[in-house]
Amino acid sequence: MIEEHEAELISRCRQGDDKAFEKLVIKYQKPVYNLALRITHSSMLAEEVTQVTFIKVFEKLDSYRCEFPFFSWLYRIAMNEAINEARRGKYHDKLDNHYLAAETAASFELADAIQDALMLLRPGDRALIVLRHFHQLGYPEIAYIINRSESHVKSQLFRARHALKQIFIQMGISNEN
Repeated sequence: MIEEHEAELISRCRQGDDKAFEKLVIKYQKPVYNLALRITHSSMLAEEVTQVTFIKVFEKLDSYRCEFPFFSWLYRIAMNEAINEARRGKYHDKLDNHYLAAETAASFELADAIQDALMLLRPGDRALIVLRHFHQLGYPEIAYIINRSESHVKSQLFRARHALKQIFIQMGISNEN
C-alpha cells in the first residue's frame, strides 16, 4: 500500500504541482539509478535510464493505482527501461571506480568479477538477481514488478542463480574467495 505522504505527493503531482514531483524524484532517483547501473553495467546508460524512467512516471502518473506500492510501480518502469537498454547493447562500460571506492583492493576485484559475471547473464535474469539480492526485494514485490506470478519468479530466479553459479565456476570464482 502507498504511504500517506507519498499519496499526498502523487495527488499534488496529478494536479500539476512540479515541486511534489521533484520530491518524488529526489526520494527515488538513487535507487532507480542503482538498479539501472546493476542491469546495464554503464553509468552513462544508468543516467539515461533514470531520466527516461522519471519522464515515463510523470507521463503515466494518472495510470498509477494507489492500492499498489508506488515504489514497485516505479521499479517496474525502471527495470523495463534498464533491460531494454541492456538488450540494445549500446555500451558495456566498466563500473565507475567511485561506485565501489569504499571497497578494499581484494573485495574490489571480487566485486568487479561479480559484475562481469552478472553481465554474462541474460538481461531478464540479471534483473531478477539484482532485485532479489542487491535490492533485497521479496518475491511478491518482484512478481508485481515483472508482472508474473510468485512461482514464476521463484523458478526463474532459481534458473538465474544456477546460470550465475556456472559462470562463477567458469571464471574461477568460488565462495572461498
